[in-house]
Amino acid sequence: MLKPILVSITLISFPSLAGAEPSIESTQAPMIESMGIRVGGYGFREPTGANGEEPTGTGWQACRMNGIGVFATKAIDKNFFIEGGLDTYFTDTFPIPESKRIYDTPLDRSSALLTIAAGVRFYTESLLSPFLQIGLGAELTHVSLPALALEETALLPMGFFGAGVTIRVGEKAKVGAVFRVNAMGYYDDAQFQTELAPELELATQGQFYASFAL
Repeated sequence: MLKPILVSITLISFPSLAGAEPSIESTQAPMIESMGIRVGGYGFREPTGANGEEPTGTGWQACRMNGIGVFATKAIDKNFFIEGGLDTYFTDTFPIPESKRIYDTPLDRSSALLTIAAGVRFYTESLLSPFLQIGLGAELTHVSLPALALEETALLPMGFFGAGVTIRVGEKAKVGAVFRVNAMGYYDDAQFQTELAPELELATQGQFYASFAL
């Protein structure tokens, strides 16, 4: 029930807030210059098994999360920009299944992520413009382990570093992709526990997006 509510809030409430008219003279630059929508997924690093055997390697497949979000950007000058985003994520096995170990406990997780980032673009006049960004935010997450009758809702901090590329496809439209490394809360479902205790861990994330100038 929480998943559709989070997605609805993300897609409906954020554009209305971003589209509000600033109470300053119209001759000044707009508070928000472009808005977009993005999809992606992330996972935490965890040992992975082979054909039901003991773990034989490592991957970024623990607590696999997929999601959708909206974001807005504001240029500071030709190269520097800031970005604000609101995303919803939930546990999923597509397109990469979650890593499994013989003592794993099924975990369900739904999250809303509110983030802000500062970034720098390169070759801004070119068709392809790479960029770097660094940001922080907060995650409102709901986690449940039905097999252990455990459930928790928490507000957790997060931070990230990202690198991506933007491609111009029209006068106002752009598409692109970004790869991020997130530092965020991780619930280790590979251990039998009497309570849910998040730990700060790294997660790798990939996103694809489209944006339009206002």
